[in-house]
Amino acid sequence: MAADLSDTSEVVIITVDSPAAIPGLVGRSFTTPWFTVDPDRSEQFEFATYLDSYPHPCEEGDGDGYGPGLVEGFHLLGMIDYLLNHVLVPEFRCVPWNYGLDHVRFVSVVRVTDRFRITGTVREVVDRGAQGHLVVLDLTARVDGRDKPAFVATQRALWVTDDEAGPAAESGSTDARSDS
Repeated sequence: MAADLSDTSEVVIITVDSPAAIPGLVGRSFTTPWFTVDPDRSEQFEFATYLDSYPHPCEEGDGDGYGPGLVEGFHLLGMIDYLLNHVLVPEFRCVPWNYGLDHVRFVSVVRVTDRFRITGTVREVVDRGAQGHLVVLDLTARVDGRDKPAFVATQRALWVTDDEAGPAAESGSTDARSDS
């Protein structure tokens, strides 16, 4: 089953027309389309990360667990790149390398039946010279019909462009992430 991103109500897209415009993103906000995790993919995530094979202290039959259909927190975090690719759109050749998360707080559970989306603001853009621009985002995963978000996080992404890669890009090298 494919992800349904057809509900684009209130979606806010940020387009960037050139590498020189990346610093101008600071303070801009965005909103992704609504999204629901496919139950089959949730099970595949649990299988791939071995969550399906460890003994859990609170079996769901006890009434002490989170119940059926829980989407694991790291699965939700894994959706960040997918959802942001729909709303942070460079109109030039650019690779936004995932540079990590500064902090994450899981605030409320998400089930495979819940619709959620990410809202966010560009907090900071750091010029990294030949490496590109480090873009820092404050993110909130909002759950449809709920006051408490699913999670809040700060993400960093290093936006590397051909213009910033310099001679390495011209010589055909695919590694524009040098430390010099």
